[in-house]
Parts: sequence; structure tokens; C-alpha cells
Amino acid sequence: MCVLGSGAVEPVALSIKTSREGFGKESERKRKAAEQRAMQMAMACKRQKCEAEWRESVRSKVASRETEKDLLQSQKVCEQLDSQLVCVMYCSIMIIK
Repeated sequence: MCVLGSGAVEPVALSIKTSREGFGKESERKRKAAEQRAMQMAMACKRQKCEAEWRESVRSKVASRETEKDLLQSQKVCEQLDSQLVCVMYCSIMIIK
């Protein structure tokens, strides 16, 4: 059953090729360019992620070294205080005797 007036109002537009390329060449070139842009964006994201991970790793290593340095300095101070305490105790014992 066909209803009058329900068809297309405008005719299909004509596409005239002015270049010597085939019909599929231009669309293929656009598709490849889009794929290449997508790949470049993916690589850029991956590179940024790797750089962020590397920065975090370096930051962690520096913090670890600083913590170890603080620990060694604290141990050294404790040893010095212990040796001074032993010396003071020895001197006080010698004075008492």
C-alpha cells in the first residue's frame, strides 16, 4: 500500500569526482589517518602513564633513602648517648668506691 506524498522530497545529491583517484581511495586514506591519530593518542597516553609511574618510583626511592638516612643518624645519636651514659655510670661508681 503506497501513500501519496510520503516519498523523498529532495533528490539524492550527486558527487562528482574531480581527482584521478578511485572512489574508495579517499575514504581509505581518511580511515588510515584516523587510525594513525588514534594510535598516536594511545601511545601518548601510555607514555604519560609510564612517566607518571617512573616519577612515583623515583619519589618512593628518594623517600626510602631519606628514611634510611634518618634511621642511621638516630642510631648513631643513641649509641653516643649510651656511651656517655656508660661513662657517667662508670665514673660515679669509681667515685663512690
